[in-house]
Amino acid sequence: MMPHIKRLLGDKTLLLIAVLYSLTISVLFFIPSPELPEIQISAVDKIVHILIYFILINIWMLYFYRKKNFHLENKWILLLLLSVLFYGIIIEILQGLFTVSRSADIIDIAANFIGSLLGIFFFKSIKHKFNF
Repeated sequence: MMPHIKRLLGDKTLLLIAVLYSLTISVLFFIPSPELPEIQISAVDKIVHILIYFILINIWMLYFYRKKNFHLENKWILLLLLSVLFYGIIIEILQGLFTVSRSADIIDIAANFIGSLLGIFFFKSIKHKFNF
């Protein structure tokens, strides 16, 4: 099983997963709302944003952690956090400008940031499990 995990953690595979996940969520954020299942509770939407960004930052952190030989300095984590935050802001702005059924929402940006921070804390607490 260990060789399969090592192969999965290879730089190219992780990069492909990170890029595909990023592209997938980018597309999903622009699907018109009527085509998505309706969510009656606003808090559920924010929880979804938190979860999406939690996963996003963890995938990218795992990639960079592996790429940097299982060492990730705080400056790289901060750069990644700022990049993901900037990505979320751009997505919200583009939703407001180019979609009819979606709008830019500052609370979504806050939820994205919270999900990213939770993801960083989670990754820092489990990263030692990837050192093999």
